[in-house]
Amino acid sequence: MWGMNKDMAEGMTWLVPGLAAVPRLSADFLELVLGSSWADNPRDLPDTRHWVSEFNGTCLKGLMSMSHQQAEFFAPLGVPAEMFSWWLKPLVQATRDAVAAGRDPDLVALDDLRVEAAYAEQLQQLVKACASEEPATAEEVASGAVNIDRDGRKFTINRTFCDWACSQWAGQVWLLSQLSVLQQLEWQYHSFGPTRLGALKNLLRSLLQVIAGQVFSNGEHQPYRKAQADGSWRETDEKYLADCEMRLLALLARDAFDVRRFALESPNARLGACQWEEVPDSALYSVRLRHYPLPEGVKPNGKTLYMSSPMINRCEIFDLAPGKSVIEGMLALGYDLYMVDYGNPGPDQHELGLDFYGYTVHDRYLNMLQERHPGQLIEVMAYCMGGTLVVPYLARRFEEETLAGHDCLVRQVVLLTTPMLFDDENSGHKPMRDLIRRDYKPEIMETFFGGCNVPPQTIELGMHGIQPGVAFSVAEGFYARASFPGAIDDSAPFLHWLHSGTRFPARAHREWISRIVMGNEIWEDRYCLPSKFAELDGKPVDMGALNAAHLSIFDYRGLRDPIAPPGSCKTSERWGLLPE
Repeated sequence: MWGMNKDMAEGMTWLVPGLAAVPRLSADFLELVLGSSWADNPRDLPDTRHWVSEFNGTCLKGLMSMSHQQAEFFAPLGVPAEMFSWWLKPLVQATRDAVAAGRDPDLVALDDLRVEAAYAEQLQQLVKACASEEPATAEEVASGAVNIDRDGRKFTINRTFCDWACSQWAGQVWLLSQLSVLQQLEWQYHSFGPTRLGALKNLLRSLLQVIAGQVFSNGEHQPYRKAQADGSWRETDEKYLADCEMRLLALLARDAFDVRRFALESPNARLGACQWEEVPDSALYSVRLRHYPLPEGVKPNGKTLYMSSPMINRCEIFDLAPGKSVIEGMLALGYDLYMVDYGNPGPDQHELGLDFYGYTVHDRYLNMLQERHPGQLIEVMAYCMGGTLVVPYLARRFEEETLAGHDCLVRQVVLLTTPMLFDDENSGHKPMRDLIRRDYKPEIMETFFGGCNVPPQTIELGMHGIQPGVAFSVAEGFYARASFPGAIDDSAPFLHWLHSGTRFPARAHREWISRIVMGNEIWEDRYCLPSKFAELDGKPVDMGALNAAHLSIFDYRGLRDPIAPPGSCKTSERWGLLPE
């Protein structure tokens, strides 16, 4: 699979005598041999196009529409609709099997992952062949050098081997055979535009310059190199090549050429900095309430912190790793800390809607907190859609406490990139809403995911649709920073979180799209929630109750966040504590 090895290439020298010494391969010649493919994004597209998947989706939509029309036409004759939709059953079952196993139900996307993994493995083997290894000294290990692996081996580029690959006939045959394998993989890829494969090819370009010992003449094909304001390079050619060497050796030392595999398998890709325990009797299907005990020696501040995480990601975004944990910081302040963990919803949750996730869960857990800490003030911190759902719940709770004649113990709310306004004018969500109008078909989502929930790969595809080139930029940024000490291991927890999404309950997903994103019901005071009081049950939430309760709300918004653009994070500008 990996092409000709060195021994095979050396053996061929005897078949063609007199060709042991030939003109040296230059960097530009190697780039010419490497050639161009869709991995190079020759049309300079701003976003990734999964054209085979898109074509398959168009065909599927057309066939389902035709089956529906046939069923309607023959219905008066008593012909059952199943006569025209039988062909869907194996596709639906295959989808449910894939979702249950955690696989992408799109077989074309799965094959792209195969190509990316094979390309990364071939590239890693090529770097390994060009490198030498030896035991590092204790001083070198202590220095934290990027080219030393966890077993204490130090990797360096073997210039003798690189010279053999460029100047000897056998070496050239070997090197070109390796490149041919990579070329074949590129032409097996099903996507074009800025892709993860494109980021890998940039890494290959840097390797070819290292092997040749010279830079490409074309400055645009010198990845990771930065120019100054006047157009000149920030570093010399020698410094650039040295950085390329360190980058490649660092990735080799950490087995990190395949970003996805590294994110899921690296020893450093562990989530969580703080110990926690599940609150007894808090289980609601896959949902749990976590309690984080105070570290030894920290004095309680007399307040409870309730953290609401989004449903589409693992809750460890609040607790990535030591030094990168919001929870770690809040515990140091003395809070009794609790966090909602939605888990990974199973098929038994596919019919649970926003009434459950936006009311039942929070109502149950806040009641538990009041029982565990009587009279103690509660503060809320929420991230992204976790805040979008908890804010109207708090308004409903204030309504209920008013009817019951009680004081609500929730006094302050911190919202982190929490979208609340969804429209086509001011919120910044027009690209997302346009994507939904164009591609989202409720009947198709219900057919394929209605019984098994929406997989994270499908959610990710939609997110990528409003973040042009993000698949490329994440991988490219990871590779670009790999030459900095500690950067690879430092990124592992976040990359693990990014690559380990959770399923979205099918009905709740449909309601999120229709009621909140497209319906803008919360902002327009039309969002309904259940209640223990008959006069409120199923009625629109009075969001003004947040003002009447003198609740303090703080919004944190990111200026370049397309999922929660600053124009949508307006909660504190409309609701919360009003000046007297």
